[in-house]
Amino acid sequence: MKRKFSILVVSAVIIGLTLSLAGMALVSQTALAEKDSQRQVPKPIPATNIEVVKKVFSEDVEKGKGKPSPPPKTGGAATGILGPLATGTKYAIVIGICDYPGTTNLDLCQSDGDSLHMYKALTELYEYKPENIRLFKDGGGTTGPTLGSVAYGIPTRDNIYNAIMDIRGNATSAGDEVVFFFSGHGAKGTAKDGDPEETDEAIVVWKDKNDVEGNIDYIWDGELRTWFDGFATTRIAFVFDSCLAGGMNDVATDVNYVVVDGRVISMATGETQSAYVYSTAGEDVDGNGIKDGEGVFSRLFVNEGMLQGKADKYDHDKDGSLSEPTDVVVEEAFDYAKANIPPYLKQRQKPVISDNFVNDLLL
Repeated sequence: MKRKFSILVVSAVIIGLTLSLAGMALVSQTALAEKDSQRQVPKPIPATNIEVVKKVFSEDVEKGKGKPSPPPKTGGAATGILGPLATGTKYAIVIGICDYPGTTNLDLCQSDGDSLHMYKALTELYEYKPENIRLFKDGGGTTGPTLGSVAYGIPTRDNIYNAIMDIRGNATSAGDEVVFFFSGHGAKGTAKDGDPEETDEAIVVWKDKNDVEGNIDYIWDGELRTWFDGFATTRIAFVFDSCLAGGMNDVATDVNYVVVDGRVISMATGETQSAYVYSTAGEDVDGNGIKDGEGVFSRLFVNEGMLQGKADKYDHDKDGSLSEPTDVVVEEAFDYAKANIPPYLKQRQKPVISDNFVNDLLL
């Protein structure tokens, strides 16, 4: 009788704890939603002469691809000297858009796998905690079991802004680290985003409301710079896999155009170039039974360079081993991606980097 009673007590405790944790998660989600609804999101910036520059289908991933090229012996972004490590909490905003809503003719961007690979790299290689990553992909949903069935949001302008503000409010230490990753379409135009540029660049995101006037929205380069102003940490890594990505380097400075030491911006293309995606989907990254698309740059930078360890040129952790994913730095990943852009694309897509970090940045 005592044994049965003990089992009942233990069961009751377990059930109670489960309900308590579920309640805490629900309260946390509700509080976050209330915070977002109360925050005043800036209205979209007026812009004229807007032109969306879509990613371009490339040849299949394996066609014409030989042995991977090693990073350059000299002149690369990586120095081989490990810079300061993060001493605080690591946060990330990871965005990958495959399908844009409505009838904008911007579907088949083939970039959903990029965000999933980045999420996988951050959590499995670089010790980012899932609760500190805001993941966005298409219409929202949940990843497959391989990535832990993690919920992801809709990549609207408001949701991305709120994610940045949430992280800015939490990243209160100079030793914290922030990653902002975007893979999707780009745009250009003349925007009143606070800078003197005649032509501004933007990343293309979902519109908050599906209206007949248009289903997409834009986050302009100067606007994103403003959103990232005021962070306690300067240790921020940006990755843009989009057309015209080179124009997003405005985030290297603050609102007063002062260069921010510590920021690294890896861009898939030059300021006037298109980014390419593979015409066949790549891997089923999250194990949901659907193969995920990849951008050429992201495949090289994240999937091959980081996850597969192919970018590992220097033994940053001094363990005597190369081709080890866990010590692949941002600069090594960039050098590998730039060196391995397929030959038939080398004149059309040239990755660029703006690196204000001291030596090499290990996430």
